Amino acid sequence: MPTSKETQPASGFTVAQPSPKARLSVHEKIDICRGVFAILVVIAHGYEIMARLQDRDVVSLPPWVQHIIAAFPGAGIYWVMGFFVISGYCIHLSVSRLQKGDRFPLKTYIEARVTRIFPLYYAALLFAVVIEWVIAPARPHAWPDGVRGPVLISQLFCVQNLTQTYGSFAPSWSITNEFFYYLFYGLLACLLMKRREWMSGAGLVICVAVASVLQILYVGPLRSPLVYSTGMLFGLGLFWFLGAYLAQHSETIVHSRWLRIAAKGWIPLLVLGIYWKYDTRLPLQGFYVFTGLAFALMLARFLQAPEPEAGAIAPVWRTRVVEALGLLSYPMYLFHAPFMMLIASAMLRWELIPDWRVTWVLLSTCGIVFGLALAYLLEKPLMKWRAGWLKRRNGAAAITRQQVVPGTLGTAG
Repeated sequence: MPTSKETQPASGFTVAQPSPKARLSVHEKIDICRGVFAILVVIAHGYEIMARLQDRDVVSLPPWVQHIIAAFPGAGIYWVMGFFVISGYCIHLSVSRLQKGDRFPLKTYIEARVTRIFPLYYAALLFAVVIEWVIAPARPHAWPDGVRGPVLISQLFCVQNLTQTYGSFAPSWSITNEFFYYLFYGLLACLLMKRREWMSGAGLVICVAVASVLQILYVGPLRSPLVYSTGMLFGLGLFWFLGAYLAQHSETIVHSRWLRIAAKGWIPLLVLGIYWKYDTRLPLQGFYVFTGLAFALMLARFLQAPEPEAGAIAPVWRTRVVEALGLLSYPMYLFHAPFMMLIASAMLRWELIPDWRVTWVLLSTCGIVFGLALAYLLEKPLMKWRAGWLKRRNGAAAITRQQVVPGTLGTAG
């Protein structure tokens, strides 16, 4: 394969010119983020399960060390905030491609969302139910409160974030949020067809307004779990719709000088958000605001970076790594916790509890390897089936390679 261009100068000698630099595209960067974020969530849950197994060993650490570990590598919520921002960005791209004139095919849009989210979701839920039954005699004390029939019913209807997640299927709480935002944005796309430029902004305003009202009610007369969960749903929706806003106004963002300067500060802002969570004296709302804005600025920086030049050739290894990270994010996110609980339960049964650091690494490695295997055994075949099904059902224009863009935990096509 050629790696350079050849030119013929007047002297007759051939001079090799370097090929254009194979930069990462925006969607390749998003795929990398999705995979890395999912891996970091697995590591965080590995810590959480390990701490339940070896509470005595962890407590023996200095309190400040425990607090640092629990607040950073042991916390997965940071990366879920990144998922929300990326998801809003990618779903808007899907919505904008489906809009034709004054019409938005809501049915086609919902079919695309349902076939993307639910096949693996229900497979993972069944897997979690089986694992919970298997490990019941020797169950680690992680996520212990949700192994009940009513919780499973709410999980079946994808409303678990308003109640409670089922046992070790705990990561699925964010899927409730995602699916709600998908439906909400589809409805806005229908209602605002003649004012398309208002879609993402309207979502932002509604989320801020509803979250603010519910926050006031929660600290006042209606302090209930349902008010809190609904407020969180709309509060986190602010950052999902911020991702959609970046997609809708990407051309303006690319040329915005002030945003270019601000986007360079996304890492310090993320560090501030992490510190905010670490310092328990600070109100938790600030943590969500700083981390959500940090990931929005990260995405803005991606948009402002130069795209790959025409004819640029990416190394084969890089293409494969990016593909693997994109594929593993959704199955790893859904399946890792029950599988890691199964490994931890085996440790309890056989009394094979090594040093807490070894246990943490072992659990995390098992979750990551299992997710990578599922990427090629489940995710890739499902994506191929889905693309063919949508094409047959909605016509060749319904799904193209350009529409299969990365989403939060799967794809937005």
